[in-house]
Amino acid sequence: MEQETPNNSIDILKELQFQPIKKAVRQSIAVVDKSRKGERDILLTKWPRLNRNLLGGLQPGKLYVVAGRPGSGKSAFSNQLIFDVLDMAHIDKRKVVVFYWSFEMPGYQQILRSASKDTGKQMSDLYSVDRTLDESSFKLFMQSVHQFVKYPVYFQNHPRPVKFIEQSCQKFATSSPDTLVINLIDHSRLVPDDKAAIELERLNNLSKACMRMQSSIGGNEPKVVNILLSQLNRNIEKDDRAKNQYQPLLTDLFGGDSIGQDAHVVAMIQRPFDLYGITASYCGEDPKSLMAVHIEKNRDGMLGMIPYDFDGARFTITERKKK
Repeated sequence: MEQETPNNSIDILKELQFQPIKKAVRQSIAVVDKSRKGERDILLTKWPRLNRNLLGGLQPGKLYVVAGRPGSGKSAFSNQLIFDVLDMAHIDKRKVVVFYWSFEMPGYQQILRSASKDTGKQMSDLYSVDRTLDESSFKLFMQSVHQFVKYPVYFQNHPRPVKFIEQSCQKFATSSPDTLVINLIDHSRLVPDDKAAIELERLNNLSKACMRMQSSIGGNEPKVVNILLSQLNRNIEKDDRAKNQYQPLLTDLFGGDSIGQDAHVVAMIQRPFDLYGITASYCGEDPKSLMAVHIEKNRDGMLGMIPYDFDGARFTITERKKK
């Protein structure tokens, strides 16, 4: 039986901007109806197991944190992710642009990594370290990198403060309201903030800025996806963690109290064999060439580890099939 709220109280609740439960019920029905009709606003990746954990793919209005120790493969993972997402968006005729805030390395190095994957050449080959790259391989390389010209990816190689990132997204959204923006910020500790005296305060300001962009740009239909690359602290490398096979926890996230709480999804990358020489089965997987992506926080989807094969020499990441 429906319980009624006194009329004089309804006006007060509206003034305080409370939402009646019947509105939430209608919204839940609309979401499920859109889902069954294939009308949800999601961005597919080319990794089926990741899509499943994320309930379909990347979703506008959300913050995705990709974390790991230095050298774990954060940039390689995110590089392949965004180009795959852009390929899938093109098939679906979606308008998407990527703002790549590449503060750790210039844009051309990101392209070199992707070209290494596509050509099968190691970075030492491309840099002619052991022997000069032959003409035919050079032509293959040029063909490979020219294909990236078609992608709507724009690099910002100079460290920019949080306010600049926000203003850039807002200005672009105003000029192109039908285009979704993916912010890829590499990485969190390199974003300058003159108003913050300590690093944890800077990380908190960055996290809050991501939340503002996700909610304010696009209104009822968010037009921003934020992917934030972050580091893990040194706790994961302590001797007493060996018995747990160095599996990362949310408490290992640098600045976890701010970034971890605001994020919708936190994915932590671990390479047990390459980084720590673990040879025993890791979460039921062969540790050789394993890139273990631990989904440690997921507000809507599933938690768990997704296994990938990682070829560090060629920056190639392949999702392992489910056993």
